[in-house]
Amino acid sequence: MADYAIRRCTREDAETIASLGARLFVQAYGPTHPEPDRSAYLAKAYSVEVIAEAIEGEGSSVLVVEDSHAAPIAYAHMSATMEVPPGVDGRRAFEIVRFYVDSAYQGRGIGAKLMNHCCDVARQAGGDVIWLQTWSQASWAIGFYLRIGFRIVGKKPFYFGQRIDEDHVMARAL
Repeated sequence: MADYAIRRCTREDAETIASLGARLFVQAYGPTHPEPDRSAYLAKAYSVEVIAEAIEGEGSSVLVVEDSHAAPIAYAHMSATMEVPPGVDGRRAFEIVRFYVDSAYQGRGIGAKLMNHCCDVARQAGGDVIWLQTWSQASWAIGFYLRIGFRIVGKKPFYFGQRIDEDHVMARAL
């Protein structure tokens, strides 16, 4: 991880993170989440305005991992949550809203370092549990989250156009 840096995003990063987020979503889910719904989803979920709101939002943090040339290669969006799905136990919960690592950089420990950084940020803000939802068919993501201490605690729908996928809710005590 010596050749990579994790930092908190500022408003000036919104366009970069919007572009990175859309690219990494397509990289991870493009074959299973096709057009025309994909473009509509990306326009809504990864607009510069939506990303800027995430960066500047109360209780929200967007973190980016940059390589030695300051090129973004991974990012996470996390937020304090008042309402949590059933199965997530804690007094002060944080949700990992988005978490992606460019496939060219996977397997190098970057995802684990980024998640540990997210957990540290949540802990420093008084969090005692961190949770996320991931597609129940994404075995690569589920395996990663299980390896770093998350466990499946429930299910939640994910709306993609007219399609409704079933996501796992996963949580990890802090």
